[in-house]
Amino acid sequence: MPVKRWNVRKPDEKTVQNLARELGLSQVLLRILVSRGYQEQKAVKALLNEQNQLTDPFRLTDMEKAVERIHKALENGERIVIYGDYDCDGIMSTAMLYRYFESEGADIAYYIPQRDSEGYGLNQEALRRIYEAGASLVITVDNGISALEEAEYAKSLGLDLIVTDHHHPRATLPHALAVIDPHRSDDESGCEYLCGAGVAFKLISALEAGASDWVLDLYGDLLAVATVADIVPLVGENREIVRRGMELLQNTENPGLFALIQACGMGERVLSCENVVFGLAPRINSAGRFDRVDSAVELFVSEGEELDSLAQEINELNEHRKKVEDKIVSQILERYDRDRETLGRRVIVIHGEGWYHGVVGIVASRMVERFGKPCIVLSVEGDMSRGSARSVEGFSIINAISACGHLLTRYGGHNQAAGMTLPTKSLDQFAEAINQWAAENYPEMPALTLSLDCAVTPKQLSVPELTAVTKLEPFGCGNETPVFYISKCILQGIYPIGEGKHLRLRFCQDNMVFYAIYFGMTQQSLPYSIGDVVDLAVTADAGEWNGEMRVSIKIRDLRLSGMDYEFLYHSDQIYERIMRGEQVECHDSIIPSRDDIAVVYRYLRTVKKISAPDEMIYSRLCKQLPSFCKLKIAVDVLEEMALIDRENSGGVRTISVRQNPKKVNLADSGILKKLERTKAVNCS
Repeated sequence: MPVKRWNVRKPDEKTVQNLARELGLSQVLLRILVSRGYQEQKAVKALLNEQNQLTDPFRLTDMEKAVERIHKALENGERIVIYGDYDCDGIMSTAMLYRYFESEGADIAYYIPQRDSEGYGLNQEALRRIYEAGASLVITVDNGISALEEAEYAKSLGLDLIVTDHHHPRATLPHALAVIDPHRSDDESGCEYLCGAGVAFKLISALEAGASDWVLDLYGDLLAVATVADIVPLVGENREIVRRGMELLQNTENPGLFALIQACGMGERVLSCENVVFGLAPRINSAGRFDRVDSAVELFVSEGEELDSLAQEINELNEHRKKVEDKIVSQILERYDRDRETLGRRVIVIHGEGWYHGVVGIVASRMVERFGKPCIVLSVEGDMSRGSARSVEGFSIINAISACGHLLTRYGGHNQAAGMTLPTKSLDQFAEAINQWAAENYPEMPALTLSLDCAVTPKQLSVPELTAVTKLEPFGCGNETPVFYISKCILQGIYPIGEGKHLRLRFCQDNMVFYAIYFGMTQQSLPYSIGDVVDLAVTADAGEWNGEMRVSIKIRDLRLSGMDYEFLYHSDQIYERIMRGEQVECHDSIIPSRDDIAVVYRYLRTVKKISAPDEMIYSRLCKQLPSFCKLKIAVDVLEEMALIDRENSGGVRTISVRQNPKKVNLADSGILKKLERTKAVNCS
């Protein structure tokens, strides 16, 4: 696993105490707020007491043009087609507009392209079919802002086009009757935080003469799901949209949404944004990933007995998605976990024959977590390959991909995620080019980073304190769920739960015992043992259990107490640069001596077999081996010389010492010879 940076914020305690005295608020709540930049009474009050009014939809550029054309179509009984997208935001946008137009008695239909055969956004063949079916007006939702050629084609057919989108436009806007996008350079609405469904909500509100509150009461549940799922910032008006929408979601009157909540097994829960992100959104997205998007739209626009079967179908698609995803991840780990050349690069480019491209984005995200660096996962489909990229904070993956644009057929995205298509024959050239760009622009790569709001003790995570923290809800992008830092905890117990898929861990800090759940962590994968002293990154909330309010603590990450992880990260970067043959500062702290390697080997012989990350081994040897880089090279040499074996299984690396190994001469090590040659060149 990668060496992950923890950014533990340290709010000024004097400011916290002053605000606590002045406002009478929870100190844990105030530590979070101060760490996030709310330093004064006025700012704290404004956030906690904000009543975000829904803004006038007519502030969006071209809204009046769109409303005028739609009213004309309704009056004349023209056929209107909503052109949507296959992700959760696009599906909810489509469902909202469809339900609205249906309630108005419109001649309405929707069209969402097939992800596999058509791809994202408007395409000319679809527009031709829509026109031939008798439509005279097309309204896009969550797409269309970059469809310059397609807009011209629609115009040539005599098909009026209204674009509603929330993605950033190109320098030239599509030639449409109206283009509603808060990111237009001439738009002064201040609504750039909206998702695609948010823009659709504004359109419906404008069609209802600005009656936004009434429209939100009708469609707020669908809108909240889309807003949370699309990971747009929960600031300003979005906070009000999600707050009110989540209230509606608890007892939704949308029969399809109700059926899906039941199918997910969440019918008895008080739903949170977390339930949307990890429960509802993946299931809705699965319909689009496997070209069953019509089933998802029908679920949210229909009524009747078939809704339960539609909800179950979508739930099963999500289970299928997990299996397909896990299979690809297993193939990647089997193929690449020992490929030091590929994994040592700044940007990891992975490709496989026939990997289902609908899930490669999720796989890329898992690879970032696994390897701690930007990852691009591509599906090879004959002469062409399609893929998705995910990145770490601080490394713009779209800038990196754009620099290689001459090798690509198509690409797009933003700093943290992107997609691309390129000729299969160019895969190796692309991998070289993007890593060359990374080397020139990022000599030391940004680390996978976890931000923690403040340090607390287990005692401070009480029911009253955590109840006070709920004043910050709704949580999401731009207003993340608080993450707390608890230091120097003794691990006292490890208890598998959920058929062994998760762990319940017992800790003790300053004689106080507490428990925490580590979801997705198995006993085999946990690199710590009873008695280890660790630091925790956790989330926490208070909820009712058997009629009693209790605190629930969930682990986000664990690491050894007392280790200088900043030093480890920089040392790990030096190790990777050495392995790539790059120039580094010439000093003896880099290359392990014979004595250094002997220290490592003696320790491994003592334990015989160990499943632990490198920093765990280093913690045992740091007094004898003051270089993390030396440790990693020493382990590589010991494996090369057949003194140890390394095995990767399920993301866990195990080192075993060979019994009765042959006598070796470390001077024969190819790794050490190469390092000495590199050192000689760099020091000359």
